[in-house]
Amino acid sequence: MTTPSPRRRTLAWIGAVLLAAACGVPVVDEGGSGEGSGGSPNPTETQSLEGAFRYETMDDYVNAVLPMIREWHEGTWPDLPEPRRVTYVPNGASGPEGCQDREGNQASYSSESYEYCGGDQMIYVGQDLLWALYDRAGDAGPAVGLAHEWAHHIQSVVGVTAPQSAEASIQLENQADCIAGAWVLFTKDKGYLELPDDIEDIEQLFPLIASAESADRDHGTLQEREESFNLGYTKGLPACDRFFPDTPVS
Repeated sequence: MTTPSPRRRTLAWIGAVLLAAACGVPVVDEGGSGEGSGGSPNPTETQSLEGAFRYETMDDYVNAVLPMIREWHEGTWPDLPEPRRVTYVPNGASGPEGCQDREGNQASYSSESYEYCGGDQMIYVGQDLLWALYDRAGDAGPAVGLAHEWAHHIQSVVGVTAPQSAEASIQLENQADCIAGAWVLFTKDKGYLELPDDIEDIEQLFPLIASAESADRDHGTLQEREESFNLGYTKGLPACDRFFPDTPVS
């Protein structure tokens, strides 16, 4: 994936080791005013994100990806607000979110976060989980994850009903994968996608984040997530309306 030269919905993981006093958290982006977030990517002045970042510079990675998602948002949903903030959470930082966890307690963010909280309309991106994705699924993998969380914001603001069961949650997550796929199609059409490398990265992502088949799972299986992503990637955003026909996202 290429980008300009310098001038509490969660991503489910297989393996508890990868998912498991509030302190200040740097803001990566806030309503388009964050440093490094200005403007749309210029396809004539691009640089590859592959291997360009280290654990210590994961915040720069987020700043590099966000303009591509924002450009898509502005062209697709010009009348819808963007997430209020995308917050990068460095190792050791933590604090309260505006949402509840699955047990009904106040949710909190940490460096293992990768989630959207509809209560405060914020996306939390933790350094440790972001690096694990980048290290294991290349530069495009965590970008798709960020687009997935952005998709949860779109679902929220257009009025997709919040899930009241695990089955409904799976449907919501699958649609978010579809919307993320539609974003990747946008990056391909704009010339930001590096082929075939980025598609290979994305193929490595889904085995990491898919849910194992179980009665209480709330995310799609590997097959469901891949099929949902490919639906958006091959047919575009309108195809994602089939998940909740009464509340279109396109």
